[in-house]
Amino acid sequence: MLEMIIAIAALGNTEVKTDPMIAELSKDFYSLELAEFKKAIPFRDRHERAAERVAKKANCKLHSEIGWVHARVDFALQVNNQGKITKIIPVDTGCRELEKFVIAHMDEYAGQPGAVLRPGDGKWYRQSMTFRWPE
Repeated sequence: MLEMIIAIAALGNTEVKTDPMIAELSKDFYSLELAEFKKAIPFRDRHERAAERVAKKANCKLHSEIGWVHARVDFALQVNNQGKITKIIPVDTGCRELEKFVIAHMDEYAGQPGAVLRPGDGKWYRQSMTFRWPE
């Protein structure tokens, strides 16, 4: 958990919105092949509560329905030929801090070689994480 907090803090200095890849990948996001991981990436329970804290602290305005907040972060992953994620580009959700949380989460749990099945040298894949919590 400490590593994730450090990674989130380190990402605070980067401004992904200035990356021209976001606009380009956002146009073709759903045409990208879905990334398949060697093992499931945990993001429920304690991770969901952490995402809630991050979003509330950042005062993000997220979609809510019948007393529940629903947050979905879509992101594109660049994968090298060893199956290691080399770059993560989120689709803009309007909650930059939650996007940073997801990037740090993916770095921690899927950042090692062989994490993604069917790797390709520099190939882009898509994936998403969804969270929900009571309003």
